[in-house]
Amino acid sequence: MKNSILKEIIESIEKIPEETYNDFINEIKSHSRIFVWGLGRSGMVGKAFAMRLRHLGKESFFIGEVCPPIDTNDLLIIVSKTGKPGMLLPPIKAAKKAKACTLCITAEKNHLTQLCKKSFILNIPSSIQFGGCLFEQTVFIFFDEVVERYRKKEGISFMDMEKNHANWE
Repeated sequence: MKNSILKEIIESIEKIPEETYNDFINEIKSHSRIFVWGLGRSGMVGKAFAMRLRHLGKESFFIGEVCPPIDTNDLLIIVSKTGKPGMLLPPIKAAKKAKACTLCITAEKNHLTQLCKKSFILNIPSSIQFGGCLFEQTVFIFFDEVVERYRKKEGISFMDMEKNHANWE
């Protein structure tokens, strides 16, 4: 079982074109604040990404927690495999009303890709795993790769990131 899951993840990650990473990093770089939204496990992956963006020194928020109103120069990132849940829509409507940029990361062309200004569609292969596991695993690794590439590109050291890390423990 373990080898099958790892093979799926590797196959899924290898399908992501190089320009997808570059385009995604350019979106992050070109916006002053980043808001991330997703539901269920996709939301958990999005929340982890918002946290890492904070460590990079970007002003980022996960919707549903303490966050300011979205504004014109901001970016809203929606994480959803299917784009179906209606609860995804209110933040998109608010972002559009504020003239903020909307971006989704998803597994297929869907309703969400029609609503957002920019879409990153990850062509996820069929999986032996339940539900959206492979999508969530792929997005988590994609986001970590984005963080590492952004860090290197911007010359951000681990010490710099540590300064933005929680110090409660």
